[in-house]
Amino acid sequence: MKYLFFFFCLWIQLVSAQKEVYIPAYIQDPLTVDGSQFTWSKTSESENFTIIWGDSVGLDPLVASNPDLVFNPLAVLDTLERIYSAFEDLGFAQDIPGTNLHQYKIPVIMLNTFGPSGATGWAFGGDVDGVIGAFWVHPLAIKDGHVAAHELIHSLQAQCVIDYRAAHGLGTVWNHAGIFWETHANFMRNLLYPQDVSAWGMDVYHIETWGDWKNTYENYPLLMAIMEADGIDIINRLWRESLSEEYPLETYKRLSGITQDEFNNKLFEYARRMATYDFTYNNIGTYFRQYRKNDLMYWLPSVQATYTILRQDILVPTRYSVPMELAPEEYAYNIIPIHPDNDSCAVLMKFKGHLEVNDHAGWRYGFVAAYPDGTISRYSDTYDQAEMELGFELNPDEAFMYLVVMGAPTDDITTNPTNDTWKGYPKHFRYPYELTISGGFPEGFQDADLFRNQLKGIGSPHSNGGGWVENSASVSTSVYVGPHAMVLGNSTLTGNARIDNTALVKDANISGNAYVFENAFMLGGTMTDDAIVRGQAFSENNILWDNASIVMRAKVSNYKLHGNIEVGGDVIVYNNSGDCDNGVYYRMTNYYEDNLLECDDRTASHPDNLDVNNPIIPFTEDEMSLMCHCDNYPECLTVGNSQIDGTFSNFMVYPNPAANSVMLKSDYVRRHQLDIYLYDALNRLVLQQNADVQQDINLDVSTLSEGIYLLVISEHGKSILSEKIVVQR
Repeated sequence: MKYLFFFFCLWIQLVSAQKEVYIPAYIQDPLTVDGSQFTWSKTSESENFTIIWGDSVGLDPLVASNPDLVFNPLAVLDTLERIYSAFEDLGFAQDIPGTNLHQYKIPVIMLNTFGPSGATGWAFGGDVDGVIGAFWVHPLAIKDGHVAAHELIHSLQAQCVIDYRAAHGLGTVWNHAGIFWETHANFMRNLLYPQDVSAWGMDVYHIETWGDWKNTYENYPLLMAIMEADGIDIINRLWRESLSEEYPLETYKRLSGITQDEFNNKLFEYARRMATYDFTYNNIGTYFRQYRKNDLMYWLPSVQATYTILRQDILVPTRYSVPMELAPEEYAYNIIPIHPDNDSCAVLMKFKGHLEVNDHAGWRYGFVAAYPDGTISRYSDTYDQAEMELGFELNPDEAFMYLVVMGAPTDDITTNPTNDTWKGYPKHFRYPYELTISGGFPEGFQDADLFRNQLKGIGSPHSNGGGWVENSASVSTSVYVGPHAMVLGNSTLTGNARIDNTALVKDANISGNAYVFENAFMLGGTMTDDAIVRGQAFSENNILWDNASIVMRAKVSNYKLHGNIEVGGDVIVYNNSGDCDNGVYYRMTNYYEDNLLECDDRTASHPDNLDVNNPIIPFTEDEMSLMCHCDNYPECLTVGNSQIDGTFSNFMVYPNPAANSVMLKSDYVRRHQLDIYLYDALNRLVLQQNADVQQDINLDVSTLSEGIYLLVISEHGKSILSEKIVVQR
């Protein structure tokens, strides 16, 4: 008898431990379309889920009359439980006592099964009634677990708000939570299904602020880098412990308890991984690399943007600069393949950043080497100096060399609810720089017959310029096609048209004096008169005439552009049709609303177009001279110049900010006198002095106006320290 009582008590415990079914209020309401069809016979349950469907598939969805609506409830539940268990192991599904997730099963509503007036769509997730997370899914979308994993994460994100954030008064994750909502859902799904990763999103938008609205779904490599460095728990904590409307990167920095310099270094560890998609979890890097390889064959936006094409100095061919529109934004990055000379001791480089561009300007940069199969071989040191000479050479078993440069604000994260990713190109801080390179060439400046070979089908070099022309294209001899430019597909080019630099044209008609140059791409459409496409602009199926221009990194589709209109910045216009003949437009349109250009005759000085960045002041030839060469390498390289927490390994600069004087204290063993220079924000020399002996140095700044200055210390003509000094009283 006592055993019977024991099993009865155990049964009571098991029943009480089971989660309750929660039917959404709108489905409980018989006056709604979906609610009028609800019966318990059209539900199926498992430990953590309840599937609910409508009349269109009857009582047994396995024999539904519409084959697109057929599904097996038990198989779906089995898949969902397997995914749920994986997310429990990863720490994001937490149904601990006291939470609604502990009390209720997650409703899964089958879309398109309630008739044309009922709930329809493909898949989306959230919560119902502020009580329990839920998601809605079409039967075709739940044949396997890929879509379900993404939408289940949306359900659990909403559950996080219900069970953790609301309970502590934290509200949503950020003012524009979509940038993290979708990125995180894809990240979690990809941990289970690595074959679902894609490369195009980051390869196209990697120069833009992390979390930019245009790349909502594809920002997840940063989360993968965080997981591999710090573990999955801190990513879960981003959801549970972020302050109300706090930008996710701010939360990550705060939870990590690190300084701005340490945070910049940590973010660069992610950025440099992106040269080779160096991720090991579940072999996910292999999938990334294969997708990038495919995109570089078949997806022109990736061909255009994956690798940053620098601008070469006309007079000094070893000098290059990153175009302002391609300079990395905050925690964005450039990947620049470097092609070494076979007869050089190493690739030798001088890096010099433009500090005058804004008050936050800073960088992280370094080299990456990869094996012939594309996997990572090694990373160089990480550099943070605004001015630096460095060298790197490939080992015999290495095939690829990349320079990676990341925008690293020196003072704080600049993206926040008042200066966020939705305000567009003119309001994003950018971090431009210049390079002098010997012993090799950056991408786009190697021999033309080695450039973008994967795109070259049956064709030949054009007689006027030597650029590649596919046999299917018709290009008059009067048209100039530069040696690294390409004309593909069924293009027809006549008149004095010019295609230059690394520009690419496919399936387009170009005539008159039209000009496509720099790294611009034109896909389809027509172009004549004096129209221009330049920078890293992408023109798709547009009609351009008069003096119309698409510049910078704008992407415009299906538009008629004429008159004196200029479309630039990060504008994206992808309407079915549009027409405009006036104005200057650098501010993005809202992708989700499919807006037309305002076409209101605005100028470059319109408030929406005004740039938060100052114009750059090009460096002089002397400033960019490279002291290193093979006769003095590697002894020539700058030493004692690594920044740690605002100090340098051989120099301490204090106080900073300063009111009247700045002290330079050093244990640096000098072989020559030191030359000290102080430049103002306009790059004007305002102070110069020398230090002949081993002593502390005092700089008198009492007569200088308040502001930001650049301190440069040189020894024997070589810079050994560059640091911003703030004069403040």
